[in-house]
Amino acid sequence: MLMADFSTCVKYDLPVKVIVIKNNLLGQIRWEQMVLLGNPEYATYLEPIDFAALARACGGTGYTIEEPSSCGDILDAALNAPGPVIVQALVDPNEPPMPAKITVNQAAKLVESLVRGQPYAGRIAYTIAEDKIREMI
Repeated sequence: MLMADFSTCVKYDLPVKVIVIKNNLLGQIRWEQMVLLGNPEYATYLEPIDFAALARACGGTGYTIEEPSSCGDILDAALNAPGPVIVQALVDPNEPPMPAKITVNQAAKLVESLVRGQPYAGRIAYTIAEDKIREMI
C-alpha cells in the first residue's frame, strides 16, 4: 500500500526492512469476509507483483523466500544488508491467517462462507484439517 515510500527510503539510505507476505490476495480482507461475515470472498485477488524486483528497481535490495527451508538464511541476509530491503515471502493463499483459538461463531461463519460458494473451498478445508492434524502429531 505504500510502495512509493520505498523509493524515499532509498533516497535517504534508511535501513528500513519490509517483509511482504505474498499470496496475491488481500489476504486479511478475504478471511474477514469469510470468518466475520460468513460470505465468500469478493474482490480480493491482486495482480502478481514482484516486490523484490520493485525494491531493486527503486535502487534497494530485494529478496524472495520461496521455500521455508531458505527462510532463515534469506532473513539473515536481508537484516544484515545495508539500506532498505524488501523481502517477499511466497505463501499459500489457502492458509488461514487465523488465531490459534477461534470462537464458535467464527467457525460457524467460516463454514457458512464455504457452503455459500467460497472459491477453493475444498482446498481451504483441506489446509485447515492438515494444520490441525499436524498440531496433534
